[in-house]
Amino acid sequence: MTATFNPAAFSAILMGDESLTIACGDMLRAGGHAIAAMVTRDDAVRSWAEGHGLRTERDATALVGSVEADWLLSIANLRMIPESVLAVPERGAINFHDGPLPRYAGLNTPAWAIINGEDTHGVSWHMIAGGVDEGGLLAQSFFDVAPDETVLTLNSKCYAAAIDSFDTVIEKLANDAPVVTPQDLSQRSYFARNDRPANAARLDFTQTARKITTLVHALDHGDYW
Repeated sequence: MTATFNPAAFSAILMGDESLTIACGDMLRAGGHAIAAMVTRDDAVRSWAEGHGLRTERDATALVGSVEADWLLSIANLRMIPESVLAVPERGAINFHDGPLPRYAGLNTPAWAIINGEDTHGVSWHMIAGGVDEGGLLAQSFFDVAPDETVLTLNSKCYAAAIDSFDTVIEKLANDAPVVTPQDLSQRSYFARNDRPANAARLDFTQTARKITTLVHALDHGDYW
């Protein structure tokens, strides 16, 4: 994409390990915003960054004291970010979350949404502040969960919703005072990294066919790693 002039342009550090990171990076560059550095452990993301002449690091702590940026964007990133790194961007840090906050904080939220029988799901862009996934919201996008949805197809919907809502994030970050909506943490639920379905996800054939197929769908990632 060809970058265009933007009088409200900002600079950002990108941190992530998936193709979504690349897609958002392309959107930033197309809007005339600068990518100060890329932090990734993914070969495809690294190749994209190096192809655009961007500084690329595997360890975010290498940026401390050596790079200046307005924002840090954590996109498809599962690593906790040290406080020393969060202090690098002048204006703050933002995270993409593949669940509707505050009800689905934590990890593997598309799978838990299917297991819990949700008929809608969503994605959230939020400030990195307070506890995990607790920061104020910049943008959210919601969509239906189909009766035969698998976690693979729901993750694909999350990806599409992330792209669709990222324009709103860019627009807000270009403002001097981005509008942020506080989360109602009384509605919060959290799914930890080691949380698993009951009984090691063994199928219980005393349950209804619907519950059995729901569990199968919730654990069906296709051939995705």
